[in-house]
Amino acid sequence: MKILGFDHGTNYAGWATMQNGKLLEYGLRNFTKIEMPSVLDAIYQDAAALIKQEQPKVVVLERPVHFKNANSVLALVGAYSMVTLAALHCGVALDAVRPSELKRQTGKGNADKETVALDVAMRFCLDFDSVAIPVLYKVNDRKGKYKAGDLKERLYDPADAIALCWAYHQKIKGAE
Repeated sequence: MKILGFDHGTNYAGWATMQNGKLLEYGLRNFTKIEMPSVLDAIYQDAAALIKQEQPKVVVLERPVHFKNANSVLALVGAYSMVTLAALHCGVALDAVRPSELKRQTGKGNADKETVALDVAMRFCLDFDSVAIPVLYKVNDRKGKYKAGDLKERLYDPADAIALCWAYHQKIKGAE
């Protein structure tokens, strides 16, 4: 069974495909230059195109559970809804995985994003930077604390999408 996992968001979205426990492809979508509410249409269009291209049997999303504030609720539920709508319009089955189920695949139900990314990289023999994409400072910050080229943050969306596929694969494998 081919699985398409989405780690949805309005800034970045990770995606991955897996078949019979074998990772096929993964990547990152960048929506940072598109403002609300237009980003929702872009997410829908992008998800629908990816679903048509990859022809999965099921689309798996991370169930939205934790929110920092009202704006993050609107953004995450909006992105979740757009991917859901794209799957429905493409006639593809949908399922959701709880964050704790996803993290449990690393051996800990409370694993942080870096731990999940490390587990995914090791499990599938991937370069850590390809699943936890480094974002570097381009110029010195105002305080002179960081210089160009220093690590600013990592985008864990591809790792999360792969982990979604793996968690779903393990879930259906256990149900057989």
